[in-house]
Amino acid sequence: MAAKKLTKSYIHVPRKHPFIGLTVGQQLYKMADKYPDKEMFVFYVDTERFTFKQMKEKSQQFAAALISKGLKKGDTIAIWGANHSEWIVAYYACMQLGVLLVPMRLEFPSSTVVALMNKLHCKAMILTRSPSNLVESAYECFPEFKNTSADHFKSASCPDVEFIITCCAPTLNFPSKRGVYSYDEFMTLGNETDMDNVIEVGMSLDMDDPCCMYFTSGSTGMPKPTVHSHHAMLNNTVVFGFGFRAEVENFDCDWDSGRFMAGITFSGGLFGVFLPLIRGCTTIVLYPIFDAEIMAEAIQNERVTHGIAMIHQIHDLVNLPNIETYDFSHFKLMCIGGSIIPYELLQKMNKLVQYTTINFGMTESMILFLGHPLDPQDKLDDAALYPVGGLETKIVDENGRIAPVGTVGELHVRGYSMFKYYMYDDVKTKEIKDHNGWIHSGDLAVMDKDGFIRIKGRIKEYIIKEGLNLAPTELESVLYKHQAVHAALVNVKLIPKHVIFLDTFPVTATGKFSRIEVIEIVTKKRNL
Repeated sequence: MAAKKLTKSYIHVPRKHPFIGLTVGQQLYKMADKYPDKEMFVFYVDTERFTFKQMKEKSQQFAAALISKGLKKGDTIAIWGANHSEWIVAYYACMQLGVLLVPMRLEFPSSTVVALMNKLHCKAMILTRSPSNLVESAYECFPEFKNTSADHFKSASCPDVEFIITCCAPTLNFPSKRGVYSYDEFMTLGNETDMDNVIEVGMSLDMDDPCCMYFTSGSTGMPKPTVHSHHAMLNNTVVFGFGFRAEVENFDCDWDSGRFMAGITFSGGLFGVFLPLIRGCTTIVLYPIFDAEIMAEAIQNERVTHGIAMIHQIHDLVNLPNIETYDFSHFKLMCIGGSIIPYELLQKMNKLVQYTTINFGMTESMILFLGHPLDPQDKLDDAALYPVGGLETKIVDENGRIAPVGTVGELHVRGYSMFKYYMYDDVKTKEIKDHNGWIHSGDLAVMDKDGFIRIKGRIKEYIIKEGLNLAPTELESVLYKHQAVHAALVNVKLIPKHVIFLDTFPVTATGKFSRIEVIEIVTKKRNL
């Protein structure tokens, strides 16, 4: 909390813990040496387990195969599919070579996948083992994948693509042809020289080099490919790895022996991927599918101590009819993200876990603000969040000037975890990232005199009616208080003529309730 009471909506929170000055690959080598036989990943649905040493060796093997195919620093390859071990093996492999892995979301139509692969000049595509309809989707992207002769593969729709790696079951009858490899076959391509090159390249990379790419939600057009550095990814994860906010003392949070449940897909989040590299804990991966009963079962059977989940997952978990029968006695803390969290939902989760907290971030900046179990009760009650260490935060008025505390304005942030750029799009990069390094979030927020932030919603979603400015989230919080309401969405397009009841809300790949899809449903239902 700010030492002095603020009068202007600007705060810089000092960072307590030193920065990690390594790349992801270098940090992986370090942790594999320190914890060789400790479980690093448990893929709960697939019943697969990997130690730190095994993940290092598997990812090096995959990286050696990439080198054998001519991949080098600065190249891009795409991956399409659900969360399985091949996803994380490929991810770590690419980060050791300076190759960017492009995570295609499952809901992307084939046309979007093709457009993004061409824009980003992807040289390969990896297809994970599920979902089952992925093969047909791939055929739509690459008709030659199905129809060309057995000794040749070249895609007219994606001319940069040189090969495809399929992790699907043999029963799917993929054609055997040059340029198309099964996962097991691909893993055998690298030789000893390639393996030596993996280590040499991995140790030569710099912490400020591009590390990975995530897509924005794409709610207003084509998703934007957001590139982050090794330094940003590792050091923003430290925020989670040291007590969920390093500036708060006296919170017993034993991460080193923790079992961390990642309820977020690899394409939509980072903490399940990177947290073992920071604290040596074990990540429990719930996907390829999300099911609240599977989540509850995993928490019990894997003795989960900490977790992160999206708001719709928490909704489903707390409303399981048999939730009381599960043993959550070891469950220390759950962090919730994906939307502004109603207080009533937090109260329900608090009955299952010792502590709950919430986070807020952007694809372009990662985690910006966190709640903490030891925050003052009035802040917790009001879902107020505090900036993480090392970042600057300000709220500006319509003229771009810093607003007085207690005034709603646009949220701007600056610091080490900001993205490097939108790949191949300088214009869009400059629209959101100004010449002083400030990210213009497009979110409305208010800062109080202690430096705590309350997110009010997106600027474009704000309701302005008869001189009254109102955030949809304020109305949603009122609706949540009714015991019969499971979830609520208020949209600016619907003021306030229509009240619609749905059995479920559609969600985006990043775990947020999809306001765009809800609008489409309502307009059809009401013939608007």
